[in-house]
Amino acid sequence: MGSLTYDGRSSAEFFLQIERYPAQPGAARKYSAVSIPGRNGDLHFVEQAFSNYTKTYSCYFHKPGVSAPEQSHAVKGWLLGSGAYRRLEDSYDPDYFHLAAFLGPLDVENILNKYGRCELAFDCDPRAFSLAGETPVSFSAPGEIVNPEAFPSTPLIVVHGSGAGSVTIGGTVVTINAMDGELYLDSENENAYSLSAGVPVNQNGSIYAPEFPRLQPGENSVAWTGGVTGLEITPRWWTL
Repeated sequence: MGSLTYDGRSSAEFFLQIERYPAQPGAARKYSAVSIPGRNGDLHFVEQAFSNYTKTYSCYFHKPGVSAPEQSHAVKGWLLGSGAYRRLEDSYDPDYFHLAAFLGPLDVENILNKYGRCELAFDCDPRAFSLAGETPVSFSAPGEIVNPEAFPSTPLIVVHGSGAGSVTIGGTVVTINAMDGELYLDSENENAYSLSAGVPVNQNGSIYAPEFPRLQPGENSVAWTGGVTGLEITPRWWTL
């Protein structure tokens, strides 16, 4: 038997068990196909992106002393409390997590009014994020960072220093016109900001970045100039 954690809460809280190993569906690359009259086959215009997919768990639950309908209400409240992406982890692939949304419906088979059986289908972002990629890597001197996965990641970079300078990661340069203490560069959202009492303050006007750094598979050089004194990179490694 296995377990899952969704939105920070474990299935064990709800006496819910996974009955069998879930399938490992694969994400499909986004593309468009064009058929040209008189020509065999189609032309594929492939994007550097992937589509969502559905991950399904076959489950049952039984809480001693609680009827199946009552426990069903608790399970539905947990899973359907938000339609937004939430963190999904399970005991079958413990080194990775997904961003997933449970959108329902949740149909529960009532067995003897004591047991509930159901299928939990999550709409998943195609990326499986590595837990190792959540650990920040600190640089007090230029160096390199190695991406162990097969796909480029979009890191969160904390720049330390003051004044003007530049940051170069894997050949991508971000020019900093001014900073005071810490500057955050979020490559996922292509956003620059500082923090004031924990609240983000937009700093996109303080930088010049035609594109934000990505960490390509393999070695990526890390360097800086000017008033930058060091970096902290949370790499956000991912695979499919």
